[in-house]
Amino acid sequence: MSTPTTEEAKKLINQWLTENGHQVRSIEDENSSFHFEIDYPLGTLKRQRVIQPNEYPGLIVLLNGVAIADEHKEAMKETSMDDREKFYDEIKKALLFVDNSYDMNLDDKQIAQQVQFSYEFYTDTLSKTQLFKGLLVNHRTLIYIVTVFNEKFGLPEMPEGAGQHPETVQ
Repeated sequence: MSTPTTEEAKKLINQWLTENGHQVRSIEDENSSFHFEIDYPLGTLKRQRVIQPNEYPGLIVLLNGVAIADEHKEAMKETSMDDREKFYDEIKKALLFVDNSYDMNLDDKQIAQQVQFSYEFYTDTLSKTQLFKGLLVNHRTLIYIVTVFNEKFGLPEMPEGAGQHPETVQ
């Protein structure tokens, strides 16, 4: 199979997501050829993004992320800088060989505010398997981050009507 054009990739990705029952919402984004927001896992309030950035022709980026619970941020403020760095280092080591990337956004006091995950591939490897592998890897990484923060700092109190995790996509 030849490498699909950007328009063909958009059509294929949308088709595969729709066939599998995902809610696909097209996002207006001047910086991308296409930008979808989808429910993943299927039928949940959790969201991931599928983006083809204008700046990188042929690249497909899958994004999701999680906002750190306020209770966890407060607990981190109470830990020493050394303990915080050890905690972040454990996360880095655990995620070093995972197929996706992550970016932990820290404030000026080195307190994690959010973590974003990305899985990238080029259209020359575009397949339904590649797409869903990336979505799954991002979701598993998000679950890992939620779990390690909950294990370290306890379960945060969730507002009424919220999902299981305080997730956001940036």
